[in-house]
Amino acid sequence: MSSSSSPVGSTYCVEVENEGVPLPPSDHQPFIIGGEDAADGSAPYMVALVFGERVMFQLCGASLISRRLMLTAAHCLESFIADEGGLLDTLHSRVGSNQWNSGGTMVNLKGYHMHPQWDSTNIKYDAAVLVTKEPVQLTDRVALITLCYDFIEGDEAALVSGWGRTGPRFDENVVHLQPTPDDKQVLYMDTLDHDKCQELMKIASNNRAPPVQRDVEICTFHSRGHGMCFGDSGSALVRLSTKQQIGIVSWGYDCAAGAPDVYVRILGVKDFLEFTIALYED
Repeated sequence: MSSSSSPVGSTYCVEVENEGVPLPPSDHQPFIIGGEDAADGSAPYMVALVFGERVMFQLCGASLISRRLMLTAAHCLESFIADEGGLLDTLHSRVGSNQWNSGGTMVNLKGYHMHPQWDSTNIKYDAAVLVTKEPVQLTDRVALITLCYDFIEGDEAALVSGWGRTGPRFDENVVHLQPTPDDKQVLYMDTLDHDKCQELMKIASNNRAPPVQRDVEICTFHSRGHGMCFGDSGSALVRLSTKQQIGIVSWGYDCAAGAPDVYVRILGVKDFLEFTIALYED
């Protein structure tokens, strides 16, 4: 993935070079801060995207939306697109485990579909679909998630699971990034209506954050010290009442610093998703 050129609106996954060597993350990327260890076997739709060869590094989250397709953030894939247009073979996926680095099953990836309107400068339409080489075997620990095409307003109870860093530690105004957790984390929070999201974002960023686009983005907010950060990009925002995916972790302003987290709205990329899913229907 790559960070935005904007000084404030940056994406939530670790930067990498094409050869798979991790770069230091910027100040404005996401992981789950203030969450808790997910129950064993919970969120069986979650996919850990990892990269490397002999040594693996955690990159992003994704969700299993069919036996052949994984939904993630477009910016997660930018550093793994080969010159000829395919995926580099250093990008991998793991399903069926609460740990990103062990257990479950490694699934080989064949290709990808990027949203045609993906805008890496402004971080809009930040959606992509990964295609697996073979159908994923479903079990009690590996399950599909249903996509929700409702227009979600504020005050919807929701959750995000992921393997992003669990927080910065502040020591006399020096920020120390915590290591990536082995175990999947979960955070419960509510969605925000658009006006409230814009208001909180302007305050937290001193009016420097990019605008939140209502038709394609949705926000959540818990409290200062709770939110997304490095490594959570691409993870699913799930509506608690229906257990359906309503968003994709995309970007934010600093990590859990009192600003909302911003997600791609599933409804906002409906045409892209329905077209892509139809290509792989049996």
